[in-house]
Amino acid sequence: MRKSLLPDKYHTSVYIFALILLVIGMPLSKFLMSLSQIILACNFLLEGNLKNKFSSFFKNKSALILSSLFLLHVIGLLYTSDFDYASNDIRIKMPLIVLPLIFSSSKPLSKKAIDAILQFFVAAIIAGTIISMLILSGVIYRELVDIRSVSIFISHIRFALLICVALFISGYFFYYSKKIIIKGLWVLIAMWLLTFLVLTESITGLSAFCFACLVVSVYSILTSKRKLIRYSGLLIVISIVVFIFYLFTQLNKPNPTTEEIDFSNLEKTTSHGNFYEFDLTSKLTENGHYIWIYFCNKELEESWNKRSSIAFSEKDLKGNPINFTLVRFLASKGLRKDADALKSLSDEEIKAIERGVVNVNYQNISSLSRRLHEIAWELDTYKTTGDPNGHSLTQRFEFWKAALRIIKENVVFGVGTGDIKNAFELQYDKMNSPLSKESRLRSHNQYLSIAVSFGIVGLIWFLITLFYPMILKGKTFDYLYVTFLLIAIISFLTEDTLETQAGVTFYAFFNSFFLFIFKSDKE
Repeated sequence: MRKSLLPDKYHTSVYIFALILLVIGMPLSKFLMSLSQIILACNFLLEGNLKNKFSSFFKNKSALILSSLFLLHVIGLLYTSDFDYASNDIRIKMPLIVLPLIFSSSKPLSKKAIDAILQFFVAAIIAGTIISMLILSGVIYRELVDIRSVSIFISHIRFALLICVALFISGYFFYYSKKIIIKGLWVLIAMWLLTFLVLTESITGLSAFCFACLVVSVYSILTSKRKLIRYSGLLIVISIVVFIFYLFTQLNKPNPTTEEIDFSNLEKTTSHGNFYEFDLTSKLTENGHYIWIYFCNKELEESWNKRSSIAFSEKDLKGNPINFTLVRFLASKGLRKDADALKSLSDEEIKAIERGVVNVNYQNISSLSRRLHEIAWELDTYKTTGDPNGHSLTQRFEFWKAALRIIKENVVFGVGTGDIKNAFELQYDKMNSPLSKESRLRSHNQYLSIAVSFGIVGLIWFLITLFYPMILKGKTFDYLYVTFLLIAIISFLTEDTLETQAGVTFYAFFNSFFLFIFKSDKE
């Protein structure tokens, strides 16, 4: 097979350069993500010696198993009908075969080069968090609907997963650093990243981080001979248990005492002589105040349109009907829903309602406690009314319900690579889903998405690609690989991680990097 005309050192330099571009692009630039993979592929081909490279790839069981997930999607083309959707999906999934092929068949990199790549990644993550904090503090102006808007380069959930990986990489460098000052620097970096996760209310990110921490800590307690590591692991386990207890207490925090109202003696008109409306069947409350009593739509609409550029009939910046947001906000203050109540609102409160803030206590744009209260309200409302619209968690219940019904109807091989979107649209209609048309999305669960597309056969195949490479590693506990894998496993529960460029690149890159380039000390 033809060899390259250029010396190997030039190809190695391009290889390292492309990897650095890729780790910078993952949190900061979709363009760099794409460009870096194009450079990697071109360098791979121009380097020559392709026969030996493909031979190495086919001899590497982990690489074959990992990249077979791409093959699963290709096989799914045989019984799909929407080839436009399928071809785009195949394009998105390309990193699943390109990165394992390149990483498993390329020449090993030095530890110095590998550490540099990981450090560039952490630096890019820090840069992303700093930019987000500048947006949150108002130094960089951006209209903030909620805290998730501070992630401007990629989805806030994808960014949170990358931060989780960066946290464990920080732990790796802390452990192996010799100088105290360097150890202290990595501790500060980890503290900053963890604080950012809390400030941005990333439930998925915090859950993934805690789960991975728990597994690593328990492993350390059971296997380490060093007392410091064992006691540190025990402290981390206790801290995670306390944090989980805090989460559950917040989610199950008793609702404020419902106000006492004499429903037989309600005032009929506002101070302006207009009639109130009452829905005495609704038991929904906000801060203990009934939402659907003392409601005058006419006065609210006239008064609101005088104070806001968003019409009363339009939607707030979160995409929910602004009239409902307004009514909930007024109820949270214990006010009636009329002109006098709206007149009493400050300009800051009007802007908060426009952003989609539904409770006077939720105006602080960054509050984990507030987010937990919102989740508790969503669950209670869904249980009471059956309406999931406008709420990310309860909408997922409908997504999962639709996915399970599609799987039941296509249990063995699924609907194919390209028909998942059409299958969901048809299923929502068949089950008369209460979800609005714009909210009828896919499953937001990677395991269910695979099962919808490829059936139980495909789901088993996917689980093999997920866990078998770790089994092949035998008894070796590779800290960075295992923590990444645990983060991915948790993310798959609430997200279609592998349905976007950022998600596929995150999964394919770190899987391949930690399996084929990065070698643990034991290995």
